Formats: sequence, C-alpha cells, structure tokens
Amino acid sequence: MADDTHQARAFHDLTKYYSVSDTEPGDERIGIGDPETRTGAIWQKDWDIKPFLYKVYETPPPIELTRDLPETGMPALEALAATGAEASPAVPDRALLGRLGLLTNGSLDRSWTTSDGRVHQYRTAGGTGAQYHLELYFVCTDLADLDAGVYHYSALDHSLRLLRAGDFRAALVEATGNQPSIAAAPVVLAMTSTFWRNAWRYRERAYRHTYWDAGTSLSHILAVAASARVPTELVFSYADPAVNELLGVDGQRESAVALVALGHADTAPPPAQELGPLDLPTRRLSPAEVTFHAITDMHSASSLRTGEDAAGWRSRRWRRPAPEPTGELIELRPLPAERLDPRPAEQLIFRRRSTRNYDTDVEIPFEAFSTLLERSTRGVASDVLTPGAPLTDLYLIVNAVEGLAPGIYLHHPERGAVELVRAGTFRKEATRIAANQQYAGNAHVNLYYLAHLPSILERYGDRGYRLAQLEGALHAGKLHLGTHAMGLGAVGSTSFDDEVVDFFSPHAGGKDYMFVTVFGKRRRAR
Repeated sequence: MADDTHQARAFHDLTKYYSVSDTEPGDERIGIGDPETRTGAIWQKDWDIKPFLYKVYETPPPIELTRDLPETGMPALEALAATGAEASPAVPDRALLGRLGLLTNGSLDRSWTTSDGRVHQYRTAGGTGAQYHLELYFVCTDLADLDAGVYHYSALDHSLRLLRAGDFRAALVEATGNQPSIAAAPVVLAMTSTFWRNAWRYRERAYRHTYWDAGTSLSHILAVAASARVPTELVFSYADPAVNELLGVDGQRESAVALVALGHADTAPPPAQELGPLDLPTRRLSPAEVTFHAITDMHSASSLRTGEDAAGWRSRRWRRPAPEPTGELIELRPLPAERLDPRPAEQLIFRRRSTRNYDTDVEIPFEAFSTLLERSTRGVASDVLTPGAPLTDLYLIVNAVEGLAPGIYLHHPERGAVELVRAGTFRKEATRIAANQQYAGNAHVNLYYLAHLPSILERYGDRGYRLAQLEGALHAGKLHLGTHAMGLGAVGSTSFDDEVVDFFSPHAGGKDYMFVTVFGKRRRAR
C-alpha cells in the first residue's frame, strides 16, 4: 500500500547503478543492485523479443487528426515557465488533443536502425533508450468537434481511437476522491506506461525510467497547453485500479502513471456510467515478455485503492522547507521577457535533439544559464507538488559559464540564486559519476536532482517515490526544450548512484540521486 515506505527504499537500493570495474571514459559496463555482493547481473537484451514500440488497437477505426499546427504566438520560454494555474477561458478541442499527441508522443521524420535491421522513428519527446513506453489517453465531454468518449492517441499514424463512447469523466472524479480540477475539466489526459518496453533494455531500473520519461513528456504537454492558453493541473492522487479499468489496461503490464486536467467546464460531469470490460485486441508487443517482479511489486506497493484513499493521500500535501544557504550566494540574472527568443514551443519541439558534443573552448552566457534555471523550476499546478517548493535539491557542476567560477553549486529557486558549495574544476569527476560518459565532462553545466527520500517517504509513503523520480525529470524536460531557445543543447544521462552522493557530500549527505541532465554549447562539426 502507498502508506508503507519499506518497498520504495528497498527498490531504490536494488536498482542503483555502479561501475563493474574502473574503466576509461566511454566504457558503459554498468552493474545494477548491490555492488558489494554483485547480486544485480547485467541484463543481456534478447533481440528476438525486442518489443514493438507502438500500441495499436486493431479494430477501432482511426479518427483523423491534422498535422497542421498554426503557431500560437507565445514564446517557448514563456510557455515552459507557466505553472498551468494561469486563468483562461480557452476550451480544449480536437485540434488541441492532436497537438498534444503529436508534440508529446508523435513520430518525427528522423529514424534509426537497430542491429536486427528494424527501422524506428524518433518521437517528439525523448525517452530513455528510445524505448517509448508511454501512451496517451483522453477522457472528454462533448467538444465542439469531437464526441464525448475515452480515446487512445495512436503515435503510429497520428490518430485517435475511440475506446468507450460517452462521457466517463465521473469515473475519474470518483477515482480521485472528487479532486477539484478533475471534476471541473472538460478533458482529462491520462498517461500510462507499458513497463516491458523499457524493461527489455533496462530491467528493474525501468521503473525509475517510467517517471523520468513521464516527467519529460509532461514538460511537453504543459508547454503545449500553455501555448494554447488552456489551464492545466497535474494529478497524482487517484485510485490506480479504477483509472486502469476505465482505460482498459491491466495495471501490471500497462498502468496509469499521471493525470492532467485540461481546461475548466461550466457544468459537472453527468453521473458515472457502468464500465464494461473492453474487448479490443491490440497488436502483440513481443513473441515473449519477461516480468520483472520488482517493478510490479513496487508499482503495487505505491498504488492507491479507492477514491477515499486518494483524497486522504492528497491531504498530506507538503511544502518542503527550503534549505538554508551556508555558502556564498550568487544572484541569477535571467533575461527580461522582451529579450526572449520569440519562437513558439512547437518549433523548438520539432527541432529538439539530444546533444552529446559540447564546445569546450567557449563559455555560455551567465544570462542564458540564469534564464534556464529560473524558467525551468517555477513548478506546476498540481494536487500534491507545490510551485516554488520542489521536493528535490538541484546540484550543479559548473564547468564553463561566463562570470561564474567553476565548481559545485546548489540552486535556491526561492532566492533566485545559486550557492557556491565547492570551488574547483571537476570535468574528470563529472565524466566519472555520469557512468563514464565523456559528454558530461565536456558539457558546460551538469544538473543533478537529489532528494532526501526518508522525509518524502515519511510524508507520502511509497507513492512519494513516484513524485521524487518524476519532479526532477519534469524540470529537466523544461530546461532541455529551453536550451534550444538559447542556442544551446542538452541531453539526459544516467549515473552511478552512490558515487553521485559521495561526490556532492558532505553537503548532500543522506540524500539520493534521482535524475541528471547536462547542457551547453554544441560543438559544430568541422
């Protein structure tokens, strides 16, 4: 149950990465689990059962969505900084649902070929290992150009599939214990993960990636909705079985991981309809699947069973006290609104790339550094996350920022400043703790999101682990998109968990590694 805390702590320790041996940069031999006993054998991918990267309903006819995306006029950095709580009369429509699908989980023109000869398309939002395990569903009332129903967004052909006809929003109101934004929303987006798609490559650690990738995708969803001036609220307090039943997923192979309330309706949803089972065949993912019980056990332990449970869990909402600085504070200087790149979010999303080659001969401007930190960490409207009071602490390894001494810093969003924790040049160490990835040492800035898990789990139980993993990735997703508006680039990475904490200690003593991303100026091909 979500009230327990022992499962999350044990799972986190089970899925830590460590170096198998002291190796040179670029050697990616990584162990998982307990480095003392070597209980976590390295998973060998079986290419014969590699999962298909799309969920395809075989019988419902596709409902066409336009690929024509008129520009909204809102600068991307303004949309990325929006919390979702901004008042607006805008109402979602079919075009917005298509826009959200395409700009969050849609296929790009760029592709890659795997060693088995299969060609795969990249998606608009990045995902760990390009395994694309997330799915989007919409539960809506009658819209101006779309009938009420439960719909699945098909990334394969950019269309909707109707799964249930009628207004089923009341089922979500009940599942969330009458959560206000869900009760008022004409559309609710439900995000799910098909765990096996990612676990094929990353085994048990894929459960962390569920929330890393959910955070990245949610950064797109919130920016796209903000650009359309549609209010949003992230909701994590829901009865997992009820939401899964509505969507027609089993809760073990595929399960809901987040809800997003979109817009405000003038009338309450009609009474809940009785749910029958969905008998809609889908294309098989793999000839065979492997169940990693640590994933299913962790997800079950962090689940809520009823709407009453959801309301009780939500009542624990916590405004975490900001850490007091003990070192020198350097005030950030973000760019004023009139100097922001005017390009909208949709342009940057289509241009988004993972940047692994950085120009070590130049520094990036302090104003760009400041703008990205400030606009990516304002927070989001949510039932349990509090804007301006993140659950995670953001540590930075600064390698090359104009006017900022190289060293380790801690971001203080409530003060609009960074605190110097330790001065020095740490490119070699940055490479090492990022699983020997040289691009981390070359990048201008490394951002590490660390959490004090004991306090989060004490407040939120095992379900708090989902929040801790997701929040840093959500902020990093906003920053990643924002780098493209500043002429920079970024990439998410992975790290050796305990080495990260050791490196940032004693300041980070007692905390745990959650997420890392790096950014800087691209090195142009010569």
